[in-house]
Amino acid sequence: MKRLMIIVTLLVIQANLLLAQETKMLGTGVVFAQDEFKDINVLNSTGSLYVKLTQTSGGEIKTTYSQPVQQSVLINSIKSNYPYYALKHDKYKIPLPKLSIRAFYPDASVIVFDAIKVDNGYKIFVNGDWKIIKPTRAIQYQDWATYMKRVYVKANKVHPLYKDCSTKSMIVSDDVENSYKVLEVKGDWIRVQCSQECEGCPDNKILRGWIKWRDKNTIIIDLFYSC
Repeated sequence: MKRLMIIVTLLVIQANLLLAQETKMLGTGVVFAQDEFKDINVLNSTGSLYVKLTQTSGGEIKTTYSQPVQQSVLINSIKSNYPYYALKHDKYKIPLPKLSIRAFYPDASVIVFDAIKVDNGYKIFVNGDWKIIKPTRAIQYQDWATYMKRVYVKANKVHPLYKDCSTKSMIVSDDVENSYKVLEVKGDWIRVQCSQECEGCPDNKILRGWIKWRDKNTIIIDLFYSC
């Protein structure tokens, strides 16, 4: 319940932060932090420590690099791979994250890395380079099709909710106010249903349909990690 309250508070203040639009899918899936963890160690390819993420008893997440990282490296990675951070920084003066990864919102305990499953663990994309993370109870790997069922999405006029998985199908809704949970992933399309736990469904009627969420290897809609 404490974690839910933290996320809801954050979303009221910074609702548009928790998204990832028009970005390349850099791995076959993602590695994400579990709700509660003690340490997450990100390693260099040599096995040496690159950065440690530590969660305190109060839920605060601290980022400690083994060696200082140049700000230019962080900024270049953000602009090239995760530009939504830079856009929010430029528009709202929101501080840039201490890590350039798929999603890093420590106040909401949201930590998501683009990842590839390998024999000795996972390759994860951090600050513009591939690092290593070992399997522990602190993290979990899921392929994109599985992970999409953990996030929320919204329709809009560019990417509306269709009756079927085709842009030639009838448009059901392009209302940006409604959040949807993913029920099924079918290639570049997701079948979704309006979320009762978020804004609810329009006129209290269950709304279902299809949204195109990617174009080959590029994510073309916003992904929200909470509602």
